[in-house]
Amino acid sequence: MSDRGGDDRLGRRAAPDANARGVGGVGDGLPAMPDGEPLLARWFAIVMVILVPIGLAVSAWAFLSFDREELPAAERRPPGTAEVTHERGTAVLNEITDTEPGPACAQGIEIFGDDGARAAGVRALGAVCTLLGRGGFPEAEEGLARWAEQDGRLRFAVFEVTGLDSSARAEDGRVVIELNAKFQFDDATLAAPFIIHELTHLAGDWPGAPVPDAGELRALEVQARACEQLVIRDDPPRGCADAAEVLADDDPLSQLGDAGYRPGR
Repeated sequence: MSDRGGDDRLGRRAAPDANARGVGGVGDGLPAMPDGEPLLARWFAIVMVILVPIGLAVSAWAFLSFDREELPAAERRPPGTAEVTHERGTAVLNEITDTEPGPACAQGIEIFGDDGARAAGVRALGAVCTLLGRGGFPEAEEGLARWAEQDGRLRFAVFEVTGLDSSARAEDGRVVIELNAKFQFDDATLAAPFIIHELTHLAGDWPGAPVPDAGELRALEVQARACEQLVIRDDPPRGCADAAEVLADDDPLSQLGDAGYRPGR
């Protein structure tokens, strides 16, 4: 038997491919019913194909163009409690529990973490030793002595509070200074001004009482001086610029008050 047109060898005409043939037998690749009737009107499908990428592009533009409110400089170091200098929220800590002693001027300090964290901690404390060796940081020197007396520990962490460079915590009778993990993956010497900031708090009434507005102002002054003396790249840590901004204000204590700091007792 001859094979004529669309007939199969038994004389039956083959069913049309529903997805290959549209209305009138014209295939356009769009979904169709078994009888060739389109599931969606062709004009609607074509319009949606055009509008979807346009909608995605507009949404992306709107998100990137949205003017998000930026925190004032003083609020990027939130006040803490009698056990915490600056509230950092939850933190992701290094799971490695190995420790290494600090450099010569930081005898008694343990650097906590994996090999990379410990190496970065040695560099950061080494820069602190260099700054203190130049003189002009009596509070930080006193704070360093107290830190060592309290079995001090240095560690790196990823903070929940965005932009916070450092915090200190009183834990189980010892003081732990925590540095933002960004310093572990950058030049660790840039962390020195923020360690000095925390050491200045240790020379005051903390731990045992929250850091007051005047105490935070003094720590920012010492930190800013350390930032100026340390050899820093063209893109210094944001915290150095924040300290300079707060100190340049006509009423820095008012800024710190707005950020939540309270006068000392």
